[in-house]
Amino acid sequence: MKLVKQSENEYFGRYEENEDLIEALLKFCNENKIETGIFSIIGAVKSSSFAFYDQKQKKYLQMDLDENAEISHCTGNISLRENKPFIHAHILLADREGRAYGGHLVAAKVFAAEIYIKKFEKSVHRKKNESTGLHLLEP
Repeated sequence: MKLVKQSENEYFGRYEENEDLIEALLKFCNENKIETGIFSIIGAVKSSSFAFYDQKQKKYLQMDLDENAEISHCTGNISLRENKPFIHAHILLADREGRAYGGHLVAAKVFAAEIYIKKFEKSVHRKKNESTGLHLLEP
């Protein structure tokens, strides 16, 4: 990921072709000591994996899209899980026919993408919630 512009707690950048959206963002967070924040991504991907959380089974059901798609919307947050940056992102993709696909972002191979990140001052942690089976934000 290439940083294009930065202010004290805000970053504006772009991904390199073939980078993974999640892996590159995690690397950027580690290198820049970003523990908590929000982000938004626009662009296009070559392939992607996303998931739907089955609330009864308490597990993610993964779907793969092995084709080019536009990122219609991708937003998420950065928090700490087991004291390491954790990315929670949701994505909405559109194919050349305008069909939409989306869910919890697992991975996506970038064609071209831009990102905005806002870093928060105080860290927020995630903890496993037994009722939902998810790692939720904790005060």
